[in-house]
Amino acid sequence: MTAEDDARDLGGNIELLGRWSTVGEATGCCVCRAPDARALNDWLYNWVPMATCVVWPVLDDNQVRKLILARYHKKPEYKVSYTSVGNVPSKGESLYWIKYKFHAEKREEGLEIFANMQEETNRRESGRNQVLGRWHNLGLGSGVAICLSKSEEDLFNWAYNWVGNCDFEIKPVVHDDECRAVIQGKPDFAKKQQALIAKMSQ
Repeated sequence: MTAEDDARDLGGNIELLGRWSTVGEATGCCVCRAPDARALNDWLYNWVPMATCVVWPVLDDNQVRKLILARYHKKPEYKVSYTSVGNVPSKGESLYWIKYKFHAEKREEGLEIFANMQEETNRRESGRNQVLGRWHNLGLGSGVAICLSKSEEDLFNWAYNWVGNCDFEIKPVVHDDECRAVIQGKPDFAKKQQALIAKMSQ
């Protein structure tokens, strides 16, 4: 798919913030904004013949802090920027998808700690990882983050700050351009592409 194909697929009313793939598992995740559930499902229906798409409503860091602090009649003192969501790896870096889930008995405590975290603490605890975005499902006490990292040590140094509160699943991922380059670079790509086009045109 080209950029124009992507735009047509989204239908003009879905904003795709980012999409990341695990090629070896033929899976991935994306974060998007949609005007309503119908528009979202209209887009996802394009992929029903090829994939199962599971959807959760989520909040970003700023929304979570605002929601939790409002219970104490407080307002967040800072906002986290999401302008880097689409950043790509530089030399020596890789993209990682991190799924967290609070231990059941730590869910409320963990969310309270997160909501009250000062800006400097929030920046420092991620260490040398560049956090591109983080989204939370308060109903499940879980969420995902996308980051750029140079080593597994950096990744787990960050995760270890929360190991008493959460379980983590961490996977290396690629963004759309990298994913397409990997697939198109295989010797049999052109043959498979032509066979797929022929099948879809029947």
